[in-house]
Amino acid sequence: MQSLNSELRIEIFKFTSIPYSLSLINREWCTTSQDPDARAEWSIYKYGKSHVLFHAVRLGNGFITEKVIEALLKRNAIISRYFLQRLLMHFGTHDELLKRERNLHNQIDFSAFHAFQPPPWASNLSLTVFTKLLTEGYKVLDDNELATKGNDMELFHFLSAGPLVINYAPQKLFQNLGEIKDLILNKRFIPFPPRPKPIYEDSIDYIQLMQANSHEEYPSRDGYENYQQLSDVSRAILIHPDLVNMWKKIGYYEICSDFNELVIQGAISNLFPREPPTDWECPDTDIIIKRLDQLINVGFKLTDIIIEEILFSFEHRLNDVGDLLMNSFQKIREESISIIASSCLIQTIKPERYHRKFDLLEFLIKYIDDQPEKAWEKALKHYNVGFKYDIDTIKSVEMRSLSVHSNIYYWILQIYGSNSEITHKCFEDIIESRIWIDLQLQEYSGMDVPEQLTSQAFNSICSIYLEFCNQKIPFKGNYLPYLRLASNEEIIKPLFELSLPIIFGLKLKYDSPFDINYEYDRPNVNKSFNQNNKRKFNETEMNNDQQNGNEKKEWFTLLEEMYYGPIHANNSDITRNFKKKFEEFWERITPSQVSVVAEQSTDITPKKPKTK
Repeated sequence: MQSLNSELRIEIFKFTSIPYSLSLINREWCTTSQDPDARAEWSIYKYGKSHVLFHAVRLGNGFITEKVIEALLKRNAIISRYFLQRLLMHFGTHDELLKRERNLHNQIDFSAFHAFQPPPWASNLSLTVFTKLLTEGYKVLDDNELATKGNDMELFHFLSAGPLVINYAPQKLFQNLGEIKDLILNKRFIPFPPRPKPIYEDSIDYIQLMQANSHEEYPSRDGYENYQQLSDVSRAILIHPDLVNMWKKIGYYEICSDFNELVIQGAISNLFPREPPTDWECPDTDIIIKRLDQLINVGFKLTDIIIEEILFSFEHRLNDVGDLLMNSFQKIREESISIIASSCLIQTIKPERYHRKFDLLEFLIKYIDDQPEKAWEKALKHYNVGFKYDIDTIKSVEMRSLSVHSNIYYWILQIYGSNSEITHKCFEDIIESRIWIDLQLQEYSGMDVPEQLTSQAFNSICSIYLEFCNQKIPFKGNYLPYLRLASNEEIIKPLFELSLPIIFGLKLKYDSPFDINYEYDRPNVNKSFNQNNKRKFNETEMNNDQQNGNEKKEWFTLLEEMYYGPIHANNSDITRNFKKKFEEFWERITPSQVSVVAEQSTDITPKKPKTK
């Protein structure tokens, strides 16, 4: 029974995303987390047999032990000559004094990059683990003259004609096919995994991390394979796709997922060269489909992400090849172009891009048969656009930036107008980000910009908020709990000096438009695009809507409850500036206006403050 419990625990442990949290439950789970078999099962399930040893080393001495290595190899984890070569390259600490003096002599300063990277992969392994890996490697590969001082990635680069231009590469690769086959099948050559893409955020840490990653050195400090080496492998696959089957034969089943993006994009790039030769002919759909089918048949996939990346790379040529590509993708996927375009929209608006042009965005929108707003709702939901936190959580969250780039919000505002539901959803996201900035600056009064937020993101959030306000986007009642936390008048004024006066039919007291004193530069928007979907918004239309609808009554109820509740009670959550602007506006609501509201709803009876 005890054995059964142990097996069940290991099986449960294997599927845990964060094993450390499970180990804190009790002593039994802590023991399971230390069990070599449990660690082997978990790591193989998470990383696969091809890359599990790489990741076990990456996780460090707190994870990998001699027993864990034995458990992994017992489960057929793949150990290659290239793995041993890289292990020897990285193991041990560098002489930092020598490195510093060498860099000073060469006038190179890498400190800014290395400060944001962990210690080099495998550099701090224990000697016993390092020795165990080498010993087991020699044993598994069964080669006493194993060339561990070589570099199989570099060897593959030369054997696959990496130094040659693509026109001459196939002949050289096929000449060396025997050596390449020996390298893969006998030496078990498997590239290290590609570097995971970090989750985007508008923070200084993210910018510094991307700068560090952009400086590629070989071998890389973190152990992951660099773009140049990955490109060599993908080019070889494009020349001879059967290489994929060789890798699968030794158990490297992740080959297609590791190289999917590079291979599929590379195939299209070869068909549509950036600088076409004089004898180049534009391929038709049959040629495109035939080429991609050749790759799909060995395991690659034409995913939504790949399609969008391909279209993005051809953004400057969409007028020439966009329709041809979409028709080809539609036939391969056997889906409607509208469905493909809707799915690609999600990737097109991803926040890490600069979004200085909207060509691809407008190209996709024109293909969506149904109402584009539905596709937008799905795309915005994917990035969780809108209010993410309640009024208590927003005070303590470390980072709250825009979920999508402000230029996308600007495009939506210009194309769909102030009354569109998707515009309102964008405005919720903007408001919460702007309130978060204000809360941070209230707490740390000496700062101009929140500590972790980039100045570019700060300007972007503050400017897009005012741009939306200048377009007279209506404020909704559920914004009020957030706005009452604000102290900055440029956040509060649009509510009390623009939106609410329009709702209640009062004279506007502000000078239109609100000044935007932030650095920002919006790209041009083709306002003639999709004009049928834009509903013009003006004061008259809004007044008519409100007089015939419920919004004025709802706002009156909210304001009345706040006036006789938190405002009178001097609630600490309400800032002084908000209270001042609120009371100034409340005094502008005349008895006749209150009577009009009351007549429109028998449920509303004007309250009077309690007298002592």
